Amino acid sequence: MVIPDYINGDEIFRNLFEHSTVGMSITSLDNRLHPNAAFCEMLGYTKEELVNKQWDEYTHPDDIAHNRVVIDSILTGGEKSVRWEKRYLHKNGSIIWADIHTFLYRDANGRPLYFITTVNNITKTKTFEDALKESEQLFKSQNEQLMQSNAEKDKYFAILAHDLRGPLSSFLGLAEVMSEDINSMTMSEIEEISKSLFLSASNLYQLLENLLEWSILRRGNTEYNPEPTSLNNLIMRCIDPFHESARRKNIDLELNLEQSYSVSCDIRMTETIFRNLISNALKYTNAQGSVVIKALPSSKNEIIVSITDTGIGMNDDLRNKLFKLNEQVCRKGTAGESSSGLGLLIGKELIERQEGKIWVESVEDKGSTFFFTLELVN
Repeated sequence: MVIPDYINGDEIFRNLFEHSTVGMSITSLDNRLHPNAAFCEMLGYTKEELVNKQWDEYTHPDDIAHNRVVIDSILTGGEKSVRWEKRYLHKNGSIIWADIHTFLYRDANGRPLYFITTVNNITKTKTFEDALKESEQLFKSQNEQLMQSNAEKDKYFAILAHDLRGPLSSFLGLAEVMSEDINSMTMSEIEEISKSLFLSASNLYQLLENLLEWSILRRGNTEYNPEPTSLNNLIMRCIDPFHESARRKNIDLELNLEQSYSVSCDIRMTETIFRNLISNALKYTNAQGSVVIKALPSSKNEIIVSITDTGIGMNDDLRNKLFKLNEQVCRKGTAGESSSGLGLLIGKELIERQEGKIWVESVEDKGSTFFFTLELVN
């Protein structure tokens, strides 16, 4: 394309166009291009190469549609000139960000003739902006992690200060009574204190076990090792240690599976999930109540395990606070058992590590059902 005579005759414009360090181009309405040296250098093409290309050949594919909208807006008289940002494709395939300012040159009768465009290379600015956004996002992420870490520490210290002290104080108090008065105590009194000591020791052990598991999870030292296993046998192993606790509270602990199922899971993680949920169900169920464990396939590759109790249940407010580190959901069991709330947090994290889901349905004074999913093996 040759520069039109009425523009070429303007020596000032011609010199500005040819010798400008800013990319410039003159484009006819039929898309014939006349670029200056700076524009050619910006895109890595010779003038001859650019002249023989359509503009959409060196425009980023994602910007072509918007480019057409801009040109149409100028041609229809909506805008005299338009400034926008677009991406060009360099000859070597890299992306060049540009600040574009396009003006439509018209004749004396207002008839459109040529587009005159200045093109400023803003790739470095865009790269800096992207790096800044990335840094801001990284800072935000690290700040959120720090806040999460502080919340976890607060939770940890609260448990150590309150929940761990309770069972220990109870244990020490009962032990002191026995050490000082055992010779004058009746057998029934000794038996009653022994049961209380056992309950305090059990609560303390469960709490220490959860604290240890939580600490391991927080350090990221837990490896996920899935393997096929019998769900029936796994549940029976998990139930076995709780039969005595259920008998003492006169609670019916029942496994109700319609058939044998095989699942793919991390056995140690899944045993921890079952222990915490069964322990919770027994803790919040009154005497003469029941805890029933079921499992039903929901698809070819998934099975839903449910643990249902006839306990004290929860209202919606309490239920919505479950599984959240920053919410206080601790409450005593029906026999005065202590609770740290760690069991459900650990269970949720271990289930999600296995790409499963956990949720709860509950009615106050009627009971709760906790559901979680495992991968089913055909």
